[in-house]
Parts: sequence; structure tokens; C-alpha cells
Amino acid sequence: MNRWILLAAVLLFVTFLVIKSRIALFRDPELAASRKRLGEARALARSAKDDRALRAKAYREAATIALDELGRSGLAASYARRADRADPEKGQSLKLLSRAMTRAGRHRGLEKLLWRRLDEVALDSERAGHLMDELVTLYEGPLRRHYTARVLRTLWASRTASSEVDSASGKEADT
Repeated sequence: MNRWILLAAVLLFVTFLVIKSRIALFRDPELAASRKRLGEARALARSAKDDRALRAKAYREAATIALDELGRSGLAASYARRADRADPEKGQSLKLLSRAMTRAGRHRGLEKLLWRRLDEVALDSERAGHLMDELVTLYEGPLRRHYTARVLRTLWASRTASSEVDSASGKEADT
């Protein structure tokens, strides 16, 4: 009896290996080129330890390849997050991160990440504006909370309008 169970387990494992190898044989050659470029971009990012801009660019390239050519949105989100951490001043990384996480269906995770990043930056910076735009887009789109998007947009517009008035009055006082 135990021999038959062992034999069945071995046959099942061999069948699994045969099926897995057949799948590997019929891979698309274009995807192989994309995988190679993805590996090169990863290697470039790892080798650029001190050059943050180059590392961010390489991670953005890896994320773009993973998202657009390989269709691996989770992997693309990971690379885009690394690019955003390496060079947070670039709005490109943020847009790519948002696109990858949205395509992966990780809307709540993206929402939390955007709020955390907004908490980390000065509210009068350009990055804060990009973060708020992504939050509004997220609330209007996949999260379907249009009322939240409207309130955020209104609050952000009034904040930027009041800061422009404050800066204009400060310039007038200087003259």
C-alpha cells in the first residue's frame, strides 16, 4: 500500500516537471528580449550605488519594461517604488508607481502610500502638488469616492490660492 502511494506521488511530481518544462519551451522570444533588458536595467540600478539619479532612471526603466512589455504590474510597482525612493523629486516615478499599483489592483495600498508621502514633504512643494493630483485621480477613478476627490480638490485649490495671496502681500510689503 505504501509503495503505491509513493509511486503515485513520484508520477505526479514527474508529470508536474514535464508540464513545467513544456511551458518553458514555448515562451515568446520577444518576451525573452524584454526579460534581458529588465535584467540589464536591474543590474545598472544595483551598480549605481552613489548616483541616485541614475539608479532612479534605471529603476523607472525596469518598471516600464515590467509593466508595459511583460505585464507584471506587481513587479513594476516594486521597481517604481524603488525609483521614487531613490529620487523623490521626479514626478515621473510617482506617475509610474501610481499606474503600476492601479493596474495591479492595489488601490488601498496606493492610497496609503500617497498619504504617507504627502506627510513627508512640505505642502508648498511641487511634489505635494503631484501627490495631491494622484490622490484626487485615485479617488475619482478606481476608489469611486467622488465626494472625497471634490473636497480634496477644493481644499487644495483654496490652500494654493491663499498661499499665492500671502506671497503676493509679502512682496508688496517688501517694496
